[in-house]
Amino acid sequence: MFPFFQLRRNNNLKALDNVNTAGYLKGLLLFFLLASCSQTVVHPLQERTEGFVTVGDGVRIYYVEKGSGPEVLVAPAALYLEPLLLDDLSANRRVVFYDPRNRGRSDSADLSSVSLDRQIEDLEELRRELGLEKMMLLGWSSYGLEMAVYAMRYPERVTHLVQISPLAPASALLEQFSDTHDQRTDRLAIEALDRRSDAGDFDDSPEEYCRLRNALTIPPDFVNTDLAKQAPDDCKYPNEWPKNRSPYFRAFFATFGDFDWRNDLNGLKIPRLIIHGREDRVPLEGGKAWAEGYTDARLIVVSPSGHFPFIEQKEVVLAAIETFLDGDWPQDAIVVQSDDDLQ
Repeated sequence: MFPFFQLRRNNNLKALDNVNTAGYLKGLLLFFLLASCSQTVVHPLQERTEGFVTVGDGVRIYYVEKGSGPEVLVAPAALYLEPLLLDDLSANRRVVFYDPRNRGRSDSADLSSVSLDRQIEDLEELRRELGLEKMMLLGWSSYGLEMAVYAMRYPERVTHLVQISPLAPASALLEQFSDTHDQRTDRLAIEALDRRSDAGDFDDSPEEYCRLRNALTIPPDFVNTDLAKQAPDDCKYPNEWPKNRSPYFRAFFATFGDFDWRNDLNGLKIPRLIIHGREDRVPLEGGKAWAEGYTDARLIVVSPSGHFPFIEQKEVVLAAIETFLDGDWPQDAIVVQSDDDLQ
């Protein structure tokens, strides 16, 4: 109850005698209209919501979404992208992040069901369940390759593709990745920690082992290693504990075989934006290969940045993504020719 509802006319209180009753009532009506509006400014779809979609083999795929509008951006790796990008990217559109099977909050499936083909079909089932006719896709790291393969298999469902620090489109280009990664990590420290784990030191504390290992493996992905502290803590999810994540990656990448997707890109007639850190442990040559010779693709090289450009160069990356998804090429995006030297 508002105090002014308690005003009463009596011999000692004549406040209402000097009030323009019509003006008072108009003001009161305006007050309630504003109060009502203040409670309904946020459309329900703009709130963060989450859930699971059960795919054909019974595995539940976790997803989180926010925002509204006719355009929908979909991306895997919710465990990393949600804390860093969901609020920003959902300001102008609906955004759906999800965790692939055996990652983050999704179910842990038998490793025999883990494959590139199965994960692409999981995304297709997620799309159908959420009622999405068309999507804009974003893929980071190995998911940069995975989202491109999905777009090649379902071109009618994809309008735009953003690839951030993507794994190279050909297996022949991955040898350089191994060399670069080994040079930046303290292999002796990692091996010593793993021996402690093998000896049972962390049997009762798998999260501790996970965080200690991340402290050795994540900083080499950054130019400014202080920023590694901003990487989301994935160790709170059992799927991300080393004893579970390592077998998953071995099973997943074993299904890639000897691959080269570059020729297949000729049939992908959608705009593609590749964003790559110049100092990324995933060699820039791989990012260049995704764009080289394709008129519908552009490459942005950001520096200083390693494998997390959306942390080390967040403003630049967000501005580029927004410009691209709005239908324009970012100013720094370039067409890559075969003789371009981007090193």
